[in-house]
Parts: sequence; C-alpha cells; structure tokens
Amino acid sequence: MERFLVIDSKLTNINKVRVFLEEVFNEFSLSKISFNHIFLGISEAVSNAILHGNKLDTEKKVFIRLNVFENQLHVEVEDEGDGFCDILFDPTLPENIKCESGRGIYIIRQIADELVFKEDGRKVYILFTLPE
Repeated sequence: MERFLVIDSKLTNINKVRVFLEEVFNEFSLSKISFNHIFLGISEAVSNAILHGNKLDTEKKVFIRLNVFENQLHVEVEDEGDGFCDILFDPTLPENIKCESGRGIYIIRQIADELVFKEDGRKVYILFTLPE
C-alpha cells in the first residue's frame, strides 16, 4: 500500500509532508505515538533533498514514497540533484560540534531502524518499525 507525494524544492513544503504523513497515519490507523519521531526523520531527509540535493532549485522536485507493510513504514525520498559522496562527518566530534550542517543524517540514523543511500545519494531509504 504505497502513497506518493511530489513537492517543489522549497523548505515551506515541509508542511505538505507533515499533512501527507498525517493522512497516511489516519488512513492506515497507525499509532500516533511515533508520529513526531517519524516526521522528524522524514523531514530531515526531505530538507536534505531540497537544500543539498536540489540546491533550492524550485524547478527540481522531491519525490516521497511511503509504504506501510505490517508494522513497518518504508520511506523513500528522492531528489533531482547530483548526489554526494558517502563520506559524512560525525557531528558529535569536538571539531564538528559548531558546524551548522551535517546533523540531519545523524538524527535519521539515531531514530530510524535502517537508512540506506542509493543512486549516489539522490535516493534515501528509511525504515521505521511502528508500535503495535
């Protein structure tokens, strides 16, 4: 049972992602306990796609696909950018603590059950286990 959302590369469209996720939670009667947790992970991935992938180019789109399967939410976020190398710094190290970017992927890794980059980083897969 997949649901899709396509947005322009504007940070204000994160609100459309929230509404989309609320609709999916309501449609599939998912427990609201984990909503904010999951929205945080998805919004970080979408923000990265808008800022770093598509570089705020409003002509480029971000594609979000959600798939609910049993007690799991599978998320795919794809941008139309050039991708990135998979060498990401650790934002918790003292030399990186004052950096203004680099925390989004770290946050997703902490709250998701799985995070996988595909197509040179243009596509990210995130897996969340839902409470029963």
